[in-house]
Amino acid sequence: MTRNPARLAALLLLPWLSACGLFGGSQTVHREPSPADTLPQAAPLDAENSRDLYLGIVDKLRQGGKSRAALAYLDDYDNRHPGDARAQVLRGDAFLDIQDYARAEAIYRELLEGDQAPAAYDGLGRVAAGRSDWAKARAYFHEAVRREPINVKYLNDLGFAEMRIASYDEALFTLRQASELAPENAQVRNNLILCLDISGQGDAAKAMLGRITNAQERRAVEQMLKTARGQMRGPTSAGTGTAAPRRLAQASENQP
Repeated sequence: MTRNPARLAALLLLPWLSACGLFGGSQTVHREPSPADTLPQAAPLDAENSRDLYLGIVDKLRQGGKSRAALAYLDDYDNRHPGDARAQVLRGDAFLDIQDYARAEAIYRELLEGDQAPAAYDGLGRVAAGRSDWAKARAYFHEAVRREPINVKYLNDLGFAEMRIASYDEALFTLRQASELAPENAQVRNNLILCLDISGQGDAAKAMLGRITNAQERRAVEQMLKTARGQMRGPTSAGTGTAAPRRLAQASENQP
């Protein structure tokens, strides 16, 4: 069977990516709401909590598949608050979303010396993963985890990269650690089930599957395992993927 690591990464780590539904029947053109529209009227935009809220809304915009719109709002934010490294991380993430790896990488590299360095290393890992270079991705994710050991997002990305290079013992340890830190994170759970399955611990994988109470959710994970089996066995490095690389999702974004 031909391995398609990029397609599999998209399957496992892009759980929330879906077409945005459109309601038919109306010809009214609606303006896309600005993040500023939702800010509390009592809190000026230059207040720290308002900045956090603005950036959080922009991040949800890109998570909803509107990364180009998110970039426009980040331009607006930068005009108001230039030099905010958090906004630059989001900008790198948005470029990563649309597979503009060169721009994303350049932004993350500029952040390696500041307080956003852990996010920058994780971003570089996701760039490498998008290019199917899982060994390099693993190194970047490892550095992100070294700097923030209890960040579940970074742990999940690291565990997946370790799985992709067939370092199953390391991957199981990392993913179990992430699972203990965030027991309700479905994406971590699903990656752990997959790692158990492809590392020869099928009974443990089945036991975890059996604890998924929602039948529809359980069937979706079973289908994921069926698709993944055989595609994930053996290490994968740069250049082995046959499909266009796709982005990785944040570990904190739940998958069904």
